[in-house]
Amino acid sequence: MSSAPARLQPNLMRAARGIVWTFLFAVLAAGAAGLVAQATHPPGSPARADLTAEGDAALNARLDQASLRLQAISDDVDSLAASAKAALEELSGTDQTAVQASLEQGNQAADTIDTAAHAVLAGLAGLPGDEPDAVLHFGNDTLARRAAVLAALDAAAGLKASWLVVTTQALQASDLLALIGDHDQVVLNAAAQGRSRQYGPAATTLNDAILDVANVKEQRDKLIADTGPTVLDEWIERNRNYDLALQALYVALEQSHGKVTVKVQAARRLEREAFAQLPPDRRTIIVIVAEVARGGLTQAVLAIEDARGRIDDALAEAGNQPSRSGGPTESQAPVATEGPEQSLAPGESGVPLP
Repeated sequence: MSSAPARLQPNLMRAARGIVWTFLFAVLAAGAAGLVAQATHPPGSPARADLTAEGDAALNARLDQASLRLQAISDDVDSLAASAKAALEELSGTDQTAVQASLEQGNQAADTIDTAAHAVLAGLAGLPGDEPDAVLHFGNDTLARRAAVLAALDAAAGLKASWLVVTTQALQASDLLALIGDHDQVVLNAAAQGRSRQYGPAATTLNDAILDVANVKEQRDKLIADTGPTVLDEWIERNRNYDLALQALYVALEQSHGKVTVKVQAARRLEREAFAQLPPDRRTIIVIVAEVARGGLTQAVLAIEDARGRIDDALAEAGNQPSRSGGPTESQAPVATEGPEQSLAPGESGVPLP
């Protein structure tokens, strides 16, 4: 009986030591878990924002300045896009001076954009963030914003070249349409002479119309790379056939002194057949403009639209920075409500009665 307490005391000591070691193991395990948790959040992620806060603040400060100037460039790009679209729409009209006005406005906007974009790019020379270890010093959102701003500026800096394509091809298309308009007017003048029985002068006047068609053919080869048949080719062939047929009729009438002979009747029949093949209205001109636009004009306009999109993306990135989310934005601000919406009973208008 006297040996029981002696045996109990070592057992209690072992149990106490076991509890102490279990507690120490638990502390060590918790510490190791914390280290593992930290290791799973690499620098640059939101969980390690404290490690990149200083670099983010410095880089975002420079990007803020660039974004302010990019906003002004954005307005000029909008103006440039509007001028390009206006020029395209006005090409198929009858007033080609409107095309010139739109191109002049675009020239001013393109020069302003080019100067401003290159100035901002020069100010961002040596901008940090492209180093191999950039993710250790800057957050992912900041680096994404940096890339968006630089991409937008590069796109803006390249717009002048795109605008030169718009200007060159729009002017060439305008000259082409002016030739078509001049041709049509010459034919009308010749027809007026014919109705006045001035058959010889009418036939001579048509020489100018035939020359206009030849000039249109020359311009076609410069403006449209496609060697296959186009609507413009159809216009050239049909108008040339009609001009020659009408001229042959006036020559026959001149030779017959205005009398309806067999030769005059045959010439008249060929003139009527050629006339029936002419385009009925100006919708053909719209198709011709579309064919010319495919030669690079449309691609240049799309390049302007692409630059607009890149600028919008870069400006939007400014609102995605964690340092700028301290307060609610307009879209995040709570909206005051006046209580649950009540449905109206049948026959109620919702307007209080006097």
